[in-house]
Amino acid sequence: MRALVLALAVFAAAAAPATARTIDVRPGDSIQAAVDAADRGDRVLIRPGVYREPGSPCITRPADRCAVVVRQDDITLAGRPRAGRPVELRARGGQLRGIEVAPGLAGACEHEDADLDNVTIARLTVRGFPDTGVALDCVNGWRVTRVRAIGNREYGVFPVHTAFGRLDHSFAAGARDTGLYIGQSRAVRVDHNRAVRNVSGLEIENSTEIRLDHNVSKRNSAGILSFALPGLSIPVNAGNMIAHNVVEGNNRRNGCGEGDPVCGVPIGSGVLLVAADGNRVEDNRVRGNRTLGIAVTSYCVVFGLAPADCAALGLDPFPDGNRITRNTVTGNGFDPDSERLPVAAAAVDLAWDGSGTGNCWSENAAMTFFPSPLPPCP
Repeated sequence: MRALVLALAVFAAAAAPATARTIDVRPGDSIQAAVDAADRGDRVLIRPGVYREPGSPCITRPADRCAVVVRQDDITLAGRPRAGRPVELRARGGQLRGIEVAPGLAGACEHEDADLDNVTIARLTVRGFPDTGVALDCVNGWRVTRVRAIGNREYGVFPVHTAFGRLDHSFAAGARDTGLYIGQSRAVRVDHNRAVRNVSGLEIENSTEIRLDHNVSKRNSAGILSFALPGLSIPVNAGNMIAHNVVEGNNRRNGCGEGDPVCGVPIGSGVLLVAADGNRVEDNRVRGNRTLGIAVTSYCVVFGLAPADCAALGLDPFPDGNRITRNTVTGNGFDPDSERLPVAAAAVDLAWDGSGTGNCWSENAAMTFFPSPLPPCP
């Protein structure tokens, strides 16, 4: 964590030149025009109101349109809400995403030093987009703070291929995949957020050195997922921390689209680690989830794959070296999702499918276990 703080400080110190400006946006003005006019270190500040941008070609998917695209380094895009008067970006016809932050170079993540650096998105509501509210791709030293992503169909906030970032004090609701997502990224902190009424509240996917702490995940289909999935450029999920979160009553009907891996997650999952290595899950409060509290499992078991299909994944499907400690995990597994839970006996507070090596459990306050006893931590 100290390395992350130092890296962010370096980005901040190198950021704003002495000539940095503040560009003011008022109702009726174009947010995109203000972003296009901004230079390194500038702040684009948006006054209260509802904004419906005509949109521009998305950076990562040029055939589609995004309401606002950001392709400059060292830019702050922030609302200036007042009491009862938010700054809201709403979808209008033909737009896929709300805000997309990415370099203007195709395949930028494959080029050394081609990422964007030091971008902040703050104090905005992004509502009603058919794909994603706020998306970041190939960005280092970023922050998304005090953003409300509501009713965006697939993802609320979606950073991918990023590093040294922070997603904090934000809110996501109504996503048919994940409210607050971190994918193929490293050294990111996700803290003090709230996710409700999504399929997955918060997710770490194929990422390393992620710290997910002090969040609340309630009334989703699943509270917190930490996954390694096949077919992605980063092949592992390793070295992540999930701590001091509240994960309660995630029993919402799973309404995601066919073919998405999150569709196979049992309704009523609290914290689910799938093919994750070296994750630490500690000091969380996990209760009232109908299928399971905290579970550690292989990719093949949770998705019901035959051994031959599992061997062809190009992924180590087994969880190794995970530590589950000091959690309060009670009142889970009372009405399991039998359609998606492969082992009925695993509908408990703490569960493990027996796969992988070095997984351990200690000092947890829980009532039901599968198997019992679970291996203690040395």
